[in-house]
Amino acid sequence: MNDNDNLLGVLKSIFRWKKQILWLCLIAAVGSVLISLMLSNYYKASTIFYAASEDVSKPDPVGNALKERAYFGQEDDMDKLMTIAHSSELTTHLIEKFDLYKHYEIDSTGSKAQFKVREHLNALYDVKKTKYEAIELSIEDKDPVLAAQMANEAREKINNLAKKLTKGTQAKQLSNKQKSLIEKQIYLNNMGDSLRAYSARYGIYNVLSQSEALSNQLANNQAKHVMAKAKLNALKGNPSIRRDTIAYLQATVTGLEEQLKSLQGIMDKFNLGSSKVSAIDNEMDIAVEQFAEDQERMKQLKAAYEADTPMVILVEKAETPIVKSRPKRSILCLVSLLLTFLFSSIAAIVIDTYKNVNWKEILNVE
Repeated sequence: MNDNDNLLGVLKSIFRWKKQILWLCLIAAVGSVLISLMLSNYYKASTIFYAASEDVSKPDPVGNALKERAYFGQEDDMDKLMTIAHSSELTTHLIEKFDLYKHYEIDSTGSKAQFKVREHLNALYDVKKTKYEAIELSIEDKDPVLAAQMANEAREKINNLAKKLTKGTQAKQLSNKQKSLIEKQIYLNNMGDSLRAYSARYGIYNVLSQSEALSNQLANNQAKHVMAKAKLNALKGNPSIRRDTIAYLQATVTGLEEQLKSLQGIMDKFNLGSSKVSAIDNEMDIAVEQFAEDQERMKQLKAAYEADTPMVILVEKAETPIVKSRPKRSILCLVSLLLTFLFSSIAAIVIDTYKNVNWKEILNVE
């Protein structure tokens, strides 16, 4: 069996070229050490925080809406913060806040300056979700103090931008609630005018008390009328009763009849308007109750809008890193050495395998 076709041949080829391979590995080792020493040290600063629930920025529930409130955000709240963390507004803020054109030595007057500074920052900036459902924001920089400052500033900017979004929604709710209150106030005023007009037309000011009073008064007058009329009929045929007594009884009966007519007219008028007044009165009670509830809701919306509620729950702020995050010089040197050995060994095997091949003949084949 040909040695080139088995592992023994491979080993022979490597040992045959061992000096060259060792020299290449030595050159690669020295070169990688020199290159790695020229690389700048980068320091990573990280801050960890949770997304706050939107419930903390909402006003306290009113009436039957009362329910348990959450303080830590769910997936949607985290996604909102992650979106803000990757927004151009945040990147622009960091560039302007820390004068990154100068720090990254990028000419700000160049046509691609904005693209370059953003690309440079994004390469050093990372936001991810941890396995504990928190958000970790990290920034690398040659200056460890600046890295920590930028990480903390980025977190605060995320918080402010999230609050800005929430405040915008609350402002719309306040505006809509204010319009609704104005409309309801106009509606209540119109109903009040209608109620006063019906009350004046039908003489109704309290349906229940007036209905009871009129009913009692009508029943009493009817009873008096019946009694007076019975007395008149009983005494009218008695010759011993004086005529002035009969006349007095007759006048009493006539007066009671007139009172009954008047009361009946008032009762008919009352019955005609009581349903209308009651309907408006009941509707006003409901509207007034709803108006009062909306006013309370308005106060709570305003209080929530004016409150400075954080949208992130800080777990760990970024501290100035002491140990560099990269480059890993030992790993770079080791990888360089291994790759040099691997490729040089492959080259030695290929050379030995095809050393007897007439390449001129192969290349000259038409």
